[in-house]
Amino acid sequence: MNSNSPHSALLNESNWNEVISNISEYPFRISEIQSLNKEIRLSSVSFKYNIEGKERYFNGLKETCLTTGEYLIASNQTYCEVDIQDSGMLDLGLCVDINLDYLSQGLSTLLEPNQIISKANKYDFFIEDDFFMKYKTNKEFHRYITSLFLSIKHHQIEPCKELEFEFIKQFLFHQTPFLLAYSKVPAIKKSTRNELFDKMMMAKNMIQDSVYSNITIPEICKALFLSEFRFFHLFKETFQVSPHKYLLQIKLNEAISLYRTNLYNWTEIANKLQFADVQSFSKLFKRHFRMSPTAYLTYR
Repeated sequence: MNSNSPHSALLNESNWNEVISNISEYPFRISEIQSLNKEIRLSSVSFKYNIEGKERYFNGLKETCLTTGEYLIASNQTYCEVDIQDSGMLDLGLCVDINLDYLSQGLSTLLEPNQIISKANKYDFFIEDDFFMKYKTNKEFHRYITSLFLSIKHHQIEPCKELEFEFIKQFLFHQTPFLLAYSKVPAIKKSTRNELFDKMMMAKNMIQDSVYSNITIPEICKALFLSEFRFFHLFKETFQVSPHKYLLQIKLNEAISLYRTNLYNWTEIANKLQFADVQSFSKLFKRHFRMSPTAYLTYR
């Protein structure tokens, strides 16, 4: 077995069965896998992060596909199936079985002082309720996860308790906006709140994934079985921004990222991001960033 310490392991195709059969001994597991289709047991709160590649998870009811910089939180799930297709490259991942005691302590320490979310809601969200949900990362969290992956691979990790404390701190920092959004879902009944939050997270992911396409809000509503009126109010209440404005923000932020590569001019970027024309793009850019694309050249 290719183990790095008493609490972590490097998973690959050859040692998969051996590590999984002793999975409770390795709450932190990194993986370098080219092709795999297996069923795995899940802990009470399981965290699965895709660093590079593509992974598909299926819990019998719901399928979630993770690409680079996305992670899955599975809460109170018994098992799931993981499928990694051979793409000619190694799929790199990190799995963590989150310690519930430390998670509870972290929630109290980091969230209660600021009253970001009520004690009842936060415990429901992570510990009592059933979730199988995908999240997208940000640069800071991705940088931390990549660093953790490399530390485990090269045997440069802290004692288990310190490792878990630091992971939970970083995890909760990234989760705080989602906890806040969950607390704002306009529903009193817990099961309804969970269902609607799941739909809003799906909508948010669909919008982020559609940055280069012409997906419309009616198409998203149809996929979620919601009317446009209901979807508009649910999304705005949950995330404090309308779905149309959020889609525009995503596209304009992507425009900046594309421009910084020095590979495209503004006209090419407008076309690539499916704006009607460069004039429309320029008008929306100026409204959002309070400067025109031309002025951005000087600012940059």
